[in-house]
Amino acid sequence: MNKQDRQAWIIAVALFVSLFFLWGGGYNTAPIFLAALLKAFGWSHARVAWITAGLSLAIGVTGPIAGWLLDRLEAKIVMGAGAALAVLGLVCASRATGFNTLMLSVVVLGIGLGASTWLAASLVIANWFGEKRGTALGVATAGMEFGGMVMTFTVGNVIAAYGWRMGYFVVAVPALLLVLPLLLVFVRTRPPTQAPQTVAERANALPGYEVGEALRTRAFWMLVVAQLSYGLAVGGTFHHLVAYLEGLGYAVRAATIVVSIVLGLAAVGKAAMGALGDRIGGKNALGLGFLIIAISVIVLLGARQTGMVVLWLALAGIAGASPVALVPLVLTETLGLKRFGTLFGWMNLAITLGLFAGPLMVGLIADMSGGYTTAFELCSVIALVGGAASFLCAAPRRATVGLVAEPRPSTA
Repeated sequence: MNKQDRQAWIIAVALFVSLFFLWGGGYNTAPIFLAALLKAFGWSHARVAWITAGLSLAIGVTGPIAGWLLDRLEAKIVMGAGAALAVLGLVCASRATGFNTLMLSVVVLGIGLGASTWLAASLVIANWFGEKRGTALGVATAGMEFGGMVMTFTVGNVIAAYGWRMGYFVVAVPALLLVLPLLLVFVRTRPPTQAPQTVAERANALPGYEVGEALRTRAFWMLVVAQLSYGLAVGGTFHHLVAYLEGLGYAVRAATIVVSIVLGLAAVGKAAMGALGDRIGGKNALGLGFLIIAISVIVLLGARQTGMVVLWLALAGIAGASPVALVPLVLTETLGLKRFGTLFGWMNLAITLGLFAGPLMVGLIADMSGGYTTAFELCSVIALVGGAASFLCAAPRRATVGLVAEPRPSTA
């Protein structure tokens, strides 16, 4: 391993830690805070749900803007500013006294997360890694699920002992004292070159499609369909998982343990599916991941039997988070790195719309049909649509632009 390879993996570890605390603490803990706010203020479920929805929408809307900036500015600047905004949102949330101030705080948090987490981390990893790009994407973004597994328990205990305000503050502390310095010290958009160039000049020299060209390709729109399908199918089932299991007779504690286990397994599965993408091609691994997701949702319908829950954990653990690592890989393979940030930013908006609409769709169908069976069956079908879109996501005929690696300068 040469000096540049070591630096690349150091950056990957720094991004893992950043996603662990920012996404794991700032986003994956949202259901824990939702329950605490219901008890603290006596608001309706619908009103409290808008706080989580506002967080998700803020992340998604920020994506295209952050992506455009990442194609032109050094990643540490964009991510550092995003992390600072996330800390500000968390601190303000800890001091909020009503619905409006809390909503404004989580919107600021969402803007910060949109600029400093999955999108930016994927761009940096895509630029630093070539042959092992899928593996590195899987390892770095596994911090999202590992962080969620650890931080949900941590925040839950803090809220139980000291209240929800302290919960928000505890999430802000490592983001300020650990994540922000890591991003500013270690993260760089691309490996250094001998000739001094700006980030924008380097991007212009990379292989790939301009935004206008990419919008006229099938690959771009198939990836948009895949992102939207993932948000609808996985967001719809996951956010209703605890309520579904409780309806089958499981205790709240047991359902919470299931959530924690599947997050931990998904972190491992994401890294494994990323490595598989390096071997069989990103679009093939992504399509396979969607097929496993579709099967897992059907298996979940038999969750009255403990064995089916165990089988669901295995399937969802393998593939449930795989698109997070594989969609950026497919994007580089088909449309290249030149405008990766901008294109992936728009794709992130698609997944956000899915994550926003998926839980609402499942809830509405469950209310109308008197149960989750029909809603989950629809989620399985949507996952199959995502799989079909993935397999159709071939590189345009002009060139296999994403497979052409940028020359790696010597650092000896």
